[in-house]
Amino acid sequence: MKKAIVTGSTGFIGKNLVNELIENNVEVIAVDRKGANWDSLPDKVISVECELSEISRLPEMISDRNIDYIFHLAWQGVSGTNRADASDWEIQLKNIKASLEAVEAAHIMNISSFITTGSIHEAEIQQEILKGTVISDPVNMYKSAKTASHWMCKAKAGEYGMRFFNPLIIGAYGVGDKPNSLINMIIKQIFDNRSPSLSTCEHIYDFVYISDIAHALYLIAKKAVNGKEYMIGSGAAKPLKDFLTIAADMANAAKGGEKIPLGFGKYNGKPVSLPPEAFDTTSLTEDTGFKPQISFEEGIKRTIDRILKENR
Repeated sequence: MKKAIVTGSTGFIGKNLVNELIENNVEVIAVDRKGANWDSLPDKVISVECELSEISRLPEMISDRNIDYIFHLAWQGVSGTNRADASDWEIQLKNIKASLEAVEAAHIMNISSFITTGSIHEAEIQQEILKGTVISDPVNMYKSAKTASHWMCKAKAGEYGMRFFNPLIIGAYGVGDKPNSLINMIIKQIFDNRSPSLSTCEHIYDFVYISDIAHALYLIAKKAVNGKEYMIGSGAAKPLKDFLTIAADMANAAKGGEKIPLGFGKYNGKPVSLPPEAFDTTSLTEDTGFKPQISFEEGIKRTIDRILKENR
C-alpha cells in the first residue's frame, strides 16, 4: 500500500487510522468537512476539504490517479439526536447516498480497494428483524442505514470489480473518544462521585482499543479476502458487566476516597442480546494475522490518564 484516501479523517477512528497508515509509510490524502480539526492530523498529510454531500466531486478535487485504497469513514448522525431521532431519517438516507457516491468516485479514480466500517449495531438489527416484533427504538434508523449502505456499496463495488470490505467494529474506545461514550461516561461520572445508571449489562459484549482498530483496518486493506465479512474485536467477548466493573474499579482507584458503585439495573432499557458467535474474530486473525496489542486494562488506564490530564 503506497497511497490512500481517508474520508472522515479527523474523527475518532479516522485520525487514528491516518496515524497508522503514516507509520506504515503510506501517503495519506485526508478528506473531511469544512471546519474539521485539521490540526489533529500530522503535517505530512495532504488535506482536502469536502462536504459529505459533495463526495461525488472527489475525482475533480483530487487529480492523483495512483491511489490504491480509499477508507470511507465519513458519516453524519453517528451519535446524539441525529442518530436517535426517527424524524431525522433524511440524514441517514443522505449517508447512504454519499457512500454510494464514494464508491462511484473511487471507480472513476481507478482505486482498486474500498474499505468502510460498520458496527455491532448491524448485527443487532439483523437479530431484531428475525424476532418479527415491533421495532420502536429510533436508533434503528441509524442501524438500518448502516446495514443498507453496507450491502448496497458492496454490490456497487462488485459491479466495478473493486475489492470491498465493511468490517464491523465492536466497542471502540480509547483516548480521544466522545465524552458521552459508554466508557468515558462511566469514568467521568465516577470522578464526579455519581453512580452511573445502567441496565443489568448481562449481555455479551466486547471492547477493542482505538489503535488496535486502526491497525486492523490497515491489515484488512492489505491482506483480507475480497468480499469476506469480518468482525474487529478483542476476541475475548464476555458479559458487558465484567468489562464495566473493571473500568469502574480502575476509575475509583484513580479517584480515591469513597468508592462509587455502578448502578446496574437502574436503567430499564433492554439491550439486544447477541449470541457469543456474533463476536467471533477468528476469520480476521486467520486471514490478516491481526492480534490486539492493547489489553482492556491498559486501554482503560490510558483513557483515565488522559481524562485526569484534561481535568487538571
